[in-house]
Amino acid sequence: MAGEYHTLGLYPAGHLMEQMRPHLDKHVLTSQDILGLADGTEVTVAGLVIRRQRPHARAVFITLEHEFGHIPLVVWPQVYEPYRLVLEEAVLLVRGVVSRREGTMNVVVQRVRSVRGVRDAPRSKDWG
Repeated sequence: MAGEYHTLGLYPAGHLMEQMRPHLDKHVLTSQDILGLADGTEVTVAGLVIRRQRPHARAVFITLEHEFGHIPLVVWPQVYEPYRLVLEEAVLLVRGVVSRREGTMNVVVQRVRSVRGVRDAPRSKDWG
């Protein structure tokens, strides 16, 4: 799997998170699980970081990918600073709050930790 991710940028037989999901707590939700949740709902999500962006705004935007889709994250400066090194990791476990504004949905990050044990994960498209 690591070789195919490194060479192709994907794993044709599935997704990295498909292999990891059985080892995560049952309360870790997917993008499909959070679709219908109300604004302000606390959630825990996990995924492979595929994009990190820090436009001229104060927030950092991160996109997690998992076997069922994508989860957009917003990280405000007061959360980014203490977690900045963890946020550089390839696979993240995030605790946050669903935010619904003007037809968009994001998870506003409150806490984050790395999911250890992932070697040779594909690199994200960073800071574009």
